[in-house]
Amino acid sequence: MCFFKRKKKENKSDIKLEDSVEKQEIEQNKTVAKKEEKKAEIKNTETKKDSKKQKTSKKEEVKEESKQNSSNEEKAERKSVYRVIYNKESKVWNIKKDGAKRIIDSKTTKEEALKRVKELSENKDTGFVVYKKDGKFQKK
Repeated sequence: MCFFKRKKKENKSDIKLEDSVEKQEIEQNKTVAKKEEKKAEIKNTETKKDSKKQKTSKKEEVKEESKQNSSNEEKAERKSVYRVIYNKESKVWNIKKDGAKRIIDSKTTKEEALKRVKELSENKDTGFVVYKKDGKFQKK
């Protein structure tokens, strides 16, 4: 007989189960951590992209504003001009605006055409140019 109590041996299967459960929990924690890291990286890249987009959009806005300002300045500087030109085929004086395809008015005499151009230029606050019969520049 033995005076000492024997220690009960733990079941190896119980130990294995506990270890496997702990290992699974650790692996799950690792995968969750990895997923969170990936999400954080994605958010960082998205914020970087957004900041780049904002920077480029600001640049584009500045460009558009400068274009609009320059076009407005050009329009202010480049007021439309009326031209009085003689048409040899129909033998009339045509009044035409710069950049326009159509003729505004046609008069049989140069004096009538000049009167009409002066009226138009005063109403629209623009200038006019007159040409001679041969097409040479006469006056502004």
